[in-house]
Amino acid sequence: MLGLVEEWGAWFYAVPFVIFAPIYFSFVWHIGVKNLLKPDLKKRELKRLAKEQEERIQQRRAEKAGATVRVEHKATRASWYWVAQGAVYVLFLVVLGVFSASPSYTYMGAGEAQIKLSLSHPGQRVEPCTERTKAELSKLAPNMRSKQKCSRERHVITLELAMDGNVIYAGEAIPAGLRRDGSSSFYEKFFVSAGKHTFTVRMNDGDPTKDYTHELTQVVEVEPTQNMVIGFIENDHRFYFR
Repeated sequence: MLGLVEEWGAWFYAVPFVIFAPIYFSFVWHIGVKNLLKPDLKKRELKRLAKEQEERIQQRRAEKAGATVRVEHKATRASWYWVAQGAVYVLFLVVLGVFSASPSYTYMGAGEAQIKLSLSHPGQRVEPCTERTKAELSKLAPNMRSKQKCSRERHVITLELAMDGNVIYAGEAIPAGLRRDGSSSFYEKFFVSAGKHTFTVRMNDGDPTKDYTHELTQVVEVEPTQNMVIGFIENDHRFYFR
C-alpha cells in the first residue's frame, strides 16, 4: 500500500474522489439540496392548499362540537435535515478515505522475499501389499476377490528445509483420516533476504528409521518481494521451486 502511495502520489487520493464524488453529490442534490436552490413551486402550492383544506375541516368539526379543536400538524423533515445528513456522509467518506491509506502497513521489509513450503502427499503404506493365495481368494465374495491385500494406514511424513546449509524448518505431518490413510499436508511461510540462496528440501514418506526418500538441492536467485513456492509433483515424485 505504501509503495502505491509513493508511486501514484496525489493521484492515489484524486482518482477515488473523481469516481465517487459525482455519485455522492448527485445523491445529495436529489434528496434535499435541489429543493433549497430550485424549489418546486407546484408542490409547495399543493401543500399549502392541502393544509388550508385540513384547517377548514378541523374548523367545521369544532363548530359542530361547540368547542375549539386544536389543529395538529404532522412534522415534516425540513431541507436542513437532508443537508445535515449529507454532511455526515461526507465526514464518513473522508474518514474512510484516510484510513484506507493510513496507517501504512508493509507486509515485507525492503529487500525481503517470502518462501512458502506447501505440499500434500500420501505416505507409503505401513504394511506392504501381499499376494493372496487361491485358497484365500476362494473364501472371499466374488466382488472382493482382489489378488493383493493392502493395509490402509500410511506412514507419518517427515520434512526438512535448509537454506545455505542452515535448517529453517523440520517437522512431520500425520496422515489425514480416521484410519490414517489420507495425505499428510504441510504449509509454512518464511521471510528471507533477497539474493542467491541454496535450498535443500528433503522428505521421508516411508519407514522413519531409514533415510529420506525424496531430496532436491537447487540454487535459486530470489527477487525482492518475490513469493516463491516449494511444492511436490505427485506424478513425477519430485520437488519443485516456482
